[in-house]
Amino acid sequence: MKSLLFPAMVFAVVLVSCEAGSPEHAAPTSNADAAASALSDGNYVITKVTPEVTWAAEKLTGEGHSGKLHVDAGKFKVTGGAINEGFVSFDMTQISVTDLTGESKDNLEGHLKSGDFFNVEVHPTANLKVNGVTMSDASNGTLACTLSMNGVDADYEIPVQVKESEVPGGQGVTGISIVGKFALDRTKHGIKYQSGTFFDNLDWAIKDDVMVGFRIMGTPMNTSSVQVPQNF
Repeated sequence: MKSLLFPAMVFAVVLVSCEAGSPEHAAPTSNADAAASALSDGNYVITKVTPEVTWAAEKLTGEGHSGKLHVDAGKFKVTGGAINEGFVSFDMTQISVTDLTGESKDNLEGHLKSGDFFNVEVHPTANLKVNGVTMSDASNGTLACTLSMNGVDADYEIPVQVKESEVPGGQGVTGISIVGKFALDRTKHGIKYQSGTFFDNLDWAIKDDVMVGFRIMGTPMNTSSVQVPQNF
């Protein structure tokens, strides 16, 4: 089992490297930028066609694995030209490994679903509550959110790129694209397997931070409010 390094979520440097600009190096906001950054008010549902969430995790030696998370549902609301609330739900029973095949892939996916990691029999879903997005210029901002994973909540501030764009296959419908990446600290969610932070004299250790990358598209919906599930 030692060869089955924990990959947790990711979200996915490759996903966001193709995007122009970097959220970490945003230019100061001008009046023109502020006007350009205003999003169309309304409620948006995350489409099932385009969402992609990836993870990448490593041992301290640099060896690692990668995979994907399954977006089960999601909505967000724009008020006054800015995203101010929403949620995304992940089906943790469908966490996948993409850099292995055959028995090795099956074994690692099974291990990730076990009590060493996500314990999906007890916690089959992970939920991300959107607390708001603060824009620094026309397309770059910071997403404030609370991630509930493995039954434990933790707050994150994630650099994101947000822009209005045509929804793929939407016949000219304009939606909102959100792209970002961040370091998820698995130990904040009670996942301490092979963590050098909590255990001494390990033969090998897994880094606490898991790189997570995401690309989602919100499509306008005709309801009057975003109904956040009761368990958020």
